[in-house]
Amino acid sequence: MKILILKKEKTLFDIEGDAVFLPSASEKGKFEILNNHCSIISMISSGIIKIYSSFFIKKKIYHNNDINISYNDNTTIIKLKINYGFLNFKKNILTIIYSFY
Repeated sequence: MKILILKKEKTLFDIEGDAVFLPSASEKGKFEILNNHCSIISMISSGIIKIYSSFFIKKKIYHNNDINISYNDNTTIIKLKINYGFLNFKKNILTIIYSFY
């Protein structure tokens, strides 16, 4: 699935991913989106978004510690600390618009 991570008017990531774990707006809830998930629009609460990708993603220098990129075997793991946000998943494209802490 294609994953777009947006903050304000800037695209932080435009990548192919395999799984995304997100904090849900319900109390202490979490959910996962995989390839070919049904369409969904949802609010995201504060917490950490975890993105798993089989593609290598070059580490960039960010101005804060809210983004962490690590590697495990053939998997790239991206962790984003967010305050709140919204997601839209349709036709295997996940768009996340969020705010840092």
